[in-house]
Amino acid sequence: MFQRNRLRDGHREYALLGFHEPLPSGHELVATGGAAQLEGRLRVLAQDFFNLQTLREVAQGHAAAEFGPRSTDQLVRQVASLVALGSLRLVRVPRALEPTGRYLRHKPEELTPADFVEETKWLRLQVVDDVTDDPISGLKLSIVLPDGSQKQATTDSSGRIELSSVPPGYAQVNAALDGATLKETLVFEKSGILASKQPAGRSRKRKTPSGKFLARVVEHQVSDGQTLEGIAEQYGLTVDDIARFNWDTTDPDEIQRHLFIDVGCTAKDESGKFVFTRDDEPGLLYIPRPLAMSGLAVEQSHILRVRKPARSAAFLFSV
Repeated sequence: MFQRNRLRDGHREYALLGFHEPLPSGHELVATGGAAQLEGRLRVLAQDFFNLQTLREVAQGHAAAEFGPRSTDQLVRQVASLVALGSLRLVRVPRALEPTGRYLRHKPEELTPADFVEETKWLRLQVVDDVTDDPISGLKLSIVLPDGSQKQATTDSSGRIELSSVPPGYAQVNAALDGATLKETLVFEKSGILASKQPAGRSRKRKTPSGKFLARVVEHQVSDGQTLEGIAEQYGLTVDDIARFNWDTTDPDEIQRHLFIDVGCTAKDESGKFVFTRDDEPGLLYIPRPLAMSGLAVEQSHILRVRKPARSAAFLFSV
């Protein structure tokens, strides 16, 4: 058990012992301080795959952790709790032997605040137009860092967001849709790793799109028998949500006008309101879906490619 429960941190080596296990000769108890300090230290150690496996085995081997934690954070908190309660002890393993065969002696070790400072990394994002490769500036994004904290950031004139002091791991990009309209929304197309050296810019073929919001947008083709209410329910939205996003209005008369001009509705029901048919041209409603893109590794530059919603310019916002 002793060899199996070892944790390595560079040239240092530790072991987790059960409360009733004897302390081997030359090994020293580590003063761990508070639970929060120990959690910080274990979280750093857990970045190493083999240390993570050791922590998991220790937790699963303890009666209080019969089913084991489901995440690294849960695992770290559980092991730290077991140490704080005295069920486990953290000990330092001797580094080497003297020529006499005796263990080298070290002063009793305490984990200092410096031991709990996690190594920090950086994260870079760039948002560009998928057709022209031109940067998109002024786009607000919410970035969930690996430790669960969030940062609000806006792309600069180069379409970039650069964050420092980021914990190791993977980040997630979210984009809020509160108040979003199609006119001000860019559609997320795809993502990738940004090359360290970008090719020289090419001549622009069209005006670079701008927008305040980033989303996934579904182009819903209407068909016979469908209603605004039914389509809204299908996507977990309200009629006002769809009307506000497509036409920036919730006024019933304005909605009817846009159904005629922008969706191409021609048929009406008995009350005189437009109804959808498969013959409507273009027959499109644009449905906003929240963007939540995870798995962005730190210490890498990520590129997000966006575009304006297809066909929107030809049919929407007519007067």
